[in-house]
Amino acid sequence: MIINHAGTEESLPDLADGVSLPILQDTSTEDVFDQYGASKWYIYLVDSKGVPRTIHYSLDLDGERDRLLSDIAALVKEAE
Repeated sequence: MIINHAGTEESLPDLADGVSLPILQDTSTEDVFDQYGASKWYIYLVDSKGVPRTIHYSLDLDGERDRLLSDIAALVKEAE
């Protein structure tokens, strides 16, 4: 799941381009970003039991996209 920061709704079309993950739009009421101490481009990979397994800080999606996809594939394989 991708969480889009509250107040950046205009970026949703670009964020969703080429992505098949569900996107959660954060709100000032829910405030998921502050609850997790997240920042822009923090990526939390959580296993099927809800346990955080990997946190990517400021991941460069242009240069490190394959690394992210590999980490996701490993979690999916582990869950099978």
